[in-house]
Amino acid sequence: MAKYSINLLQAGLLPAKALWTLNRVVGLWLVTLLIMLALMLIANMQVTSLTAQYQAVDSVKNTQELQLKDLESTISGNRKDAALLEKLKTVKLLIANKQSLHLQLTDPTQTYGAGFSSAMTELASLHNQNISLQRVTLGNGNMTFSGIARTPDAVPSWLSGFEASTFLSGEGFINFSLTENKDKITEFVVSSAAKKGE
Repeated sequence: MAKYSINLLQAGLLPAKALWTLNRVVGLWLVTLLIMLALMLIANMQVTSLTAQYQAVDSVKNTQELQLKDLESTISGNRKDAALLEKLKTVKLLIANKQSLHLQLTDPTQTYGAGFSSAMTELASLHNQNISLQRVTLGNGNMTFSGIARTPDAVPSWLSGFEASTFLSGEGFINFSLTENKDKITEFVVSSAAKKGE
């Protein structure tokens, strides 16, 4: 017996399969979550590495800043003080003058005994802060004084004090010279002896 049936359900009438099923969406979420966790782990490792590098560099920077401050303080301490340099220059000048005077006083060829102590005593009493004697020559009736002065007018002022001296009073000085050296210091020579050739 022949069976006759008609299939009224056609393929076009069947519902289309959904592209986004629950299983696929959950799977996609899980894959995305794993990727995000991996990226976070990598980023965290990079941040940790960079933080360690930053701390090392920051430590070096802090050490160098401390060294710089120490060096700056050392440099500022080593700067020369102008007032102290001027005092040092004056002290050196005084020492040089005293050494020169000592040399003159101990050289028997340049001094004579009679009246020498009284001349030195009177020169000491005529001390002037603006005058520094470098050379004193007394002998054969002649006197020569040479040295330096702070100002040119200090020399005549110092010489005017000779009038009150018993040993130096009445001495005639025929040579008198004032010069300024390269250091702007006034040098003078006063002598009772005539210059050679005069």
